[in-house]
Order: sequence, then C-alpha cells, then structure tokens
Amino acid sequence: MAEGLTRREALRLAALGVGALALGEVPRGRAGRLTTASEMAAAAQRFVDSLGNEARRRATYPFGDPERLRWHWTIPEAVPRNGLPLRDLTPIQRRRALELLRASSSATGYRKSMDIVRLQGVLRQGAGTGSSFDPDRYYVTIFGDPGGARPWGWRFEGHHLSRHFTVSGDRVGAYPYFLGAWPTRATSSFRGLPRGYRTMPREEDAARTLVRSLGARQRAVAIFQRESLTDHVTQNSPRVTPLEPVGIRVGDLTAAQRRLVSELVETYAAVLPAQIARRSRDRIERAGLDRLRLGWAGSLQPNHPHYYRLQGPTFLLEFDNSRNGGTHIHSVWRDFREDFGRHLA
Repeated sequence: MAEGLTRREALRLAALGVGALALGEVPRGRAGRLTTASEMAAAAQRFVDSLGNEARRRATYPFGDPERLRWHWTIPEAVPRNGLPLRDLTPIQRRRALELLRASSSATGYRKSMDIVRLQGVLRQGAGTGSSFDPDRYYVTIFGDPGGARPWGWRFEGHHLSRHFTVSGDRVGAYPYFLGAWPTRATSSFRGLPRGYRTMPREEDAARTLVRSLGARQRAVAIFQRESLTDHVTQNSPRVTPLEPVGIRVGDLTAAQRRLVSELVETYAAVLPAQIARRSRDRIERAGLDRLRLGWAGSLQPNHPHYYRLQGPTFLLEFDNSRNGGTHIHSVWRDFREDFGRHLA
C-alpha cells in the first residue's frame, strides 16, 4: 500500500502550481462540466434508497436540524453519535455508504479516511476486543433530501475522522474536516494496513522540516511557545474566527521554505475532490500567500509533543501531536466563511 503523497511528489506538483489538487479522478459532464455535486447526490440517494424505514429514520435529519452542526472526533462512547454506524449496515448498504464517501473525496482522501478507520482495528488489537476502538463505529448521517432542489448535506464521522459536506445545486462545501492518527505508525497490521504504516506522514514531517530549516531569528518568531499545546484550540466549535496571529509570516520565508508551506497546504487539500481543493487554493492565493502565518509550539524532535497552526485570512489549519509521547495526531481545517456550507445559503 502506498503511503499517500510522498514528499518528492508533493514538491514536484507544487512546483507546477497545481500540487495535490490534481490528484483523484473528477467526473465531468459532456461539456467538461464538473459533476461532483451530482455524483454525491446520486450516491447519497442510492444509500438512502437501500435503507428500510427504521434505518432511514436513524440515518436522516432535516437539513436545518441542529444535529448538522454537532460534531466531534473522539470515541463514540465519550460523545455518542447520531446516524447509522457501519456495523449496523448490510453488505449492500455498507458498500453504498462507502461509495458516497468515495464520491465526496479524492482518491487520496478516500484512502486516508479508510486508513484512519483501519487504525481503530490496530488499537483494538492492542487493547482487546472489549475496548472502545471499533473500525465499524463510523456513522453515516444525511441531512435533507439529496434528490431535491434545496440544499442538503451529509456527514461521515467516528474516532479521529469527521468529514462534512454541504451541497446546493452544483456547488459543494467540504469544511470543516478533521483527520487524526493514533498510533502515528501502525504497531500491527489490520485489513491491509501494514505494520509500520504512517497514515499522516507529510502533515507531520513537512512542518518539522520547515521549522528546523529556519535561522535563529526566524525560529524565535515562528516558535510562539516552548511547550506544546494539549489539543487544537478551536475544538468542535460550529463556527470559528481567526486565532491570535502567532508565528512567522510566509512572506518572510525563503523560497525553499515557502515550498514546504505549499506542500503542507497541498497535502491537506489533497483529501478533497480536485475542484473543491483548487477553489480553496485560489481563495488562499487571492487573499495573499505572504499573509499566511506558521506558528509552532513544543519539541522539534520526532515522537515528542508538538503543535503547529497555519493561518491566513480565509482558513485555519491546526495540527496537534501532544499525546502518547508525540504519536497521536489531531488535525483540523476550518474555513472562516465556508464551514458547514454557510457560503451556499
């Protein structure tokens, strides 16, 4: 199994100006029109149509229900989820649920999501069958009518994975999204996930390489705190505003350092369908790449607690690896305008 986007691939693509945004197959109509929204709607409708009355009642909510803005990344025992878990689906229903996730992601994003799910099996092998870690406790929830004319949305969520999608006509919103990995390197194999596999390698390594490359004066600005934070600041807030602008401006970095920033953005954006990621990158560029700030807290050594955030006028990316000796990642991408599809209203 490939380990996602390699550093060489990401840097090569970033140099071309397209980065990981070009990854993944994008369905197109006859005239080249992007059809991710219609593909998602069709996949969601097939999933809903496969459900019986009781299962449909559990899986579906009105689009305006407060449940749509309720989200979390912790184990379901700690924060109970609403929707249908994979474990309660028939084989056909499960296949259609995963087809919906595939239609809502790039190839890289789907693989990374499934890797995070498989890591629950790795954790369970270590903790025992009575543990809270269950690769079949990821919940599918539909909001509104995928076949109707009004906005609708859906969510795929469980431990360390929270993906949110809002659709209005041919427009799609895909923020916020949360990706986590524990252990950062698989300690055993599970469902094709090999021992030693890293689900989120470049998210961690590219940022560390960047901060290590800084000169003494640059580093004094970039590292805003000697000790790591204990988690990401924004938590599961339904709406966020920019955090304190700590760290170093990207405009004050060298060309090589800026390429590492670009790689970070591309690595996270590669989770999304290509045209959604491209649109996000365009917004970041229009707002000014030089205005981004990278702030670091904690150790620069692998397997030691650390945190970073990359923030610009349009978005906030938080990465925290403070637990379990720096082997437990939480990361989240927030968009100040587009979270939960608010721009589509």
